[in-house]
Amino acid sequence: MSIKPLNAQSLHALCQRIDYARHGEIRSLTPLASTSIEIRFSVQDKARGFDWIEVAFVIEGVNDAKLVSDNVLRMLSMDEGITVEVDNTKAALAIGNYKGRIEDAPLYIVGATIGYEEREFGED
Repeated sequence: MSIKPLNAQSLHALCQRIDYARHGEIRSLTPLASTSIEIRFSVQDKARGFDWIEVAFVIEGVNDAKLVSDNVLRMLSMDEGITVEVDNTKAALAIGNYKGRIEDAPLYIVGATIGYEEREFGED
């Protein structure tokens, strides 16, 4: 599989399908390069009868981020899911409901573009 780019419309459809990752689990946070970060979640997919899948978001052109250690990552609440915003100037992802105020989130990543990849549940 390859990373599929997201625009505002495709992002909205994906987030609704996975219910904004509410009550999901953060599986990993991986810097891929100096300006590229992948964050992977286990989520329920409405399109697959609420089966669990893995969704990896890749943010490219990262210019701002607030990251946490692995120990803290496991303790972040996913009750509110994620906030993902895309416009002509940026792409951002945050843990929690932080629409319009990404920088207030306990973990956020802001870059130029965002894409995603679906994987089977438990796939490394």
